[in-house]
Amino acid sequence: MKKMLAVLILNRTNTGWVLLIALIIMMICTIHVAALPTVMFPLKPSPITGPYQDAEFLTIANETIYGLSNQTIPNGTTLRELQTTQQKLAKMNISPDLYPRARQINAYLYYTSKAGDAYSDAMSLASKPYSPAYTDSSVTSEAKEYQIASQVIWNQIMDLYPGVSPYRLETSKTPYSPNEDPTFKWPYDPVQTYAIGDLW
Repeated sequence: MKKMLAVLILNRTNTGWVLLIALIIMMICTIHVAALPTVMFPLKPSPITGPYQDAEFLTIANETIYGLSNQTIPNGTTLRELQTTQQKLAKMNISPDLYPRARQINAYLYYTSKAGDAYSDAMSLASKPYSPAYTDSSVTSEAKEYQIASQVIWNQIMDLYPGVSPYRLETSKTPYSPNEDPTFKWPYDPVQTYAIGDLW
């Protein structure tokens, strides 16, 4: 009897530890997910019945992601095309089997487009002398936030894309006034700050 009681206590203890660890993991995951920016164009819920557009989704998404590989952060026409593509993918009918992965891919493309959009806005004044983009780190903070979010998602889908290197921030020469010494060093360089941080 004592042996049976001891086994029950041991099993109960082990079960308690397992449940506690599982609860902690769930809490960490919940906090981690909650920290990411909201995806304003999320993948639509998976329909109960088909037809599904899995093949078309993967073809377009794969082409887009491979096209971004080892490129500068999208801007201009490339950025507009990415935004259009992401919103198109978000409206597709995806099967339940592919849906979890497809939702991650959609989120990655959304965060990438938002990073490009925010960075383009921040650097729109960079061609002007004494631009705040070179003196105030908060100007590019939104772009950095979305790039970090895209990195989080990328770490979850990178196994699907062997050989792909995530996009990088564009390097631009710091402008200076004709009346200013070309060797003048700006107190803050957003491009160099990102390069040192090496988010990827």
